[in-house]
Amino acid sequence: MKLFVGFVVISGLGWLLDFLVYSVLTQVLQSGPATANVVSSFVGVTYVWIEALNRLFERGHYSRSVYLPVYWGYQSVSILAYSMLISIMSTTSLNDWLAHVLRVPSELTVKVLITPFNLLTNFIFMKLITKFMRPMFQG
Repeated sequence: MKLFVGFVVISGLGWLLDFLVYSVLTQVLQSGPATANVVSSFVGVTYVWIEALNRLFERGHYSRSVYLPVYWGYQSVSILAYSMLISIMSTTSLNDWLAHVLRVPSELTVKVLITPFNLLTNFIFMKLITKFMRPMFQG
């Protein structure tokens, strides 16, 4: 449980970075929500990868190894799937209603709605991939 809580904290910081980039892309640069999610998500997941390996999984020396492209490969599939889901959900009347009630743009509401699911799947994959790595201080 301690590992998951640490991952939530690091992912929360990564999500803030992701959300900042996403907000700028959708609200300032007028990018579509799916495209903005792809770009912003890669910024966030790269940050989470580096921080989680160093601080939680004690695998920091692998941050530039073969595992990063594997993680990015997984994230490519995950980000595309969640981006398609965002694109679909952003046009629903439920999302429009929620955005209206909260008085925030609908593109931002839908990003928040998918976050818990994305967090859980990312944690599960990161925990799985680090099982194939040796700890940093192993002799």
